[in-house]
Formats: sequence, structure tokens, C-alpha cells
Amino acid sequence: MTLYHTATTAPAPLPHRIRLSDGRSRTDPASFTAEEIADAGYIVSPERPDHDPVTQRVTWSGSAWTVEDLPPRPTVYAALTRIEFSRLCMGPGGMTHQMLVQARAAPELAAMWVMLDMAERVQRDDPEVAPGLAALATVGFLPNGAQAVLDAWPTV
Repeated sequence: MTLYHTATTAPAPLPHRIRLSDGRSRTDPASFTAEEIADAGYIVSPERPDHDPVTQRVTWSGSAWTVEDLPPRPTVYAALTRIEFSRLCMGPGGMTHQMLVQARAAPELAAMWVMLDMAERVQRDDPEVAPGLAALATVGFLPNGAQAVLDAWPTV
């Protein structure tokens, strides 16, 4: 289907009624001539380009189509239970069961464990999580490092 635009409208099919420059109206789109369409101010629009609607959007600039990439969707990280958090430290972080027991008893980590015990859910972006993981890694209880745990954090 051919689309038309004017200086102020986006591409669309011709309306049922067009008004010519001399004031007359025409109401049978099947009989409109190219001259009448141009006289009424309508211009044939270029075809809308193909695009991926998941990653791109098409916009009309007034005279041409533009395909723009959509910004990446922000990553939303899952809130973890305390046991899921511990399993994350043990899996990707490399912590063993023995290390977990030792880490719970380490005085330099006591504040982190108090905060963790008070939390209903552990959020990746919570202000205590990254420093807590860094402390675990520094003391040697996360052999693969804090970043390994953060990188493996599940998303929703």
C-alpha cells in the first residue's frame, strides 16, 4: 500500500477526502490522479524500512524514515534468599563448606553476617553486598573472587 505524507503529517494512506488548492474536495480515493494528490499537498512517502522491533524503532523525521537502535534494557538482578546467596558464594565464588563455617566464625566478618542475618532477601545492589564479598575474598574465603559471585548473580 502506498503511503503519503504532508509537511506536517506522518506517512499514512490517503484520506477519503482531499481538498484541492482551488477549494474543491474530492472524495473517491480510487479516482484521485497524481496531479490532484500533489495539488492537495500529499507526497508519496518512501517505504517504511524493515527493522527488528525488539531491538530497533523506526521514526519519521518529516521527510524520511530513520531506524534507531533501542537502548539496552537495564539488567534486573534477582533478590536471593540467604541460602541462595551462600550457594552463589560456594559455586562461582569457590567457597567450600569448611570455608563457609570458618567465614561465619571470623571476627572480621561478624558485621557482614549480622547484616545478612537481618536481611529477608539479598539484593545485588545493596550497599553491603559488594564490600561484604570483597571482605570474604580478601580474607581468603572466596577463592574465585568477589567479582565471580557478582558476575554469576541471576537475573529476572
